[in-house]
Amino acid sequence: MTANAAYNLISVKLDQSGFHDIFNKYYVPLCVFANRYVDDSDLAADIVQDIFAKLWQIRDDFFYLHQVKGFLYSAVRNKALNELEHSKVVDEYVKLQVNKSSDSFYHDAIIEEETYRILLEAVEKLPPQMRAIINLALQGKKNAVIAEELHISKETVHTLKKVSYKKLRILLKEHYYLLLPLLLHYNIILF
Repeated sequence: MTANAAYNLISVKLDQSGFHDIFNKYYVPLCVFANRYVDDSDLAADIVQDIFAKLWQIRDDFFYLHQVKGFLYSAVRNKALNELEHSKVVDEYVKLQVNKSSDSFYHDAIIEEETYRILLEAVEKLPPQMRAIINLALQGKKNAVIAEELHISKETVHTLKKVSYKKLRILLKEHYYLLLPLLLHYNIILF
């Protein structure tokens, strides 16, 4: 048996004293290891402490030192990678919130809501069947789905949509520049 193979078979007893020895021997190297991933020494220390707490909870599952070391390094690596992924999500959320707090976001949101309101007011002036077709189209539904939901043919949907667009064009004539981006978003061509 080689020296390395014998080393891997060193038995370990993770009672309070054995756990304390493992902690003292591996805490600092694991912190350095974790810090290579997260580049934050406080976070690295927290990760390692969490993993040692986990080790204490499952200490009866280990019989050899190489098992303990394998667990410690794998668990620290996985937790560090999870922390990186979490911080990435948090950073994206913070950026989104910062963007939302800007004046331009506020003004854009008001313009979009008002534009949508103007469009819906015009749609409400259409005859009932045309209104139903346009409302379903604004939900992104295709002609075949609209026809099925309203129990009419696809050709009827197509024809009534064309007539609706003509009527909306007249109703929304003075709001053309305001409505254009919204209409393009909903794939509605009035002009």
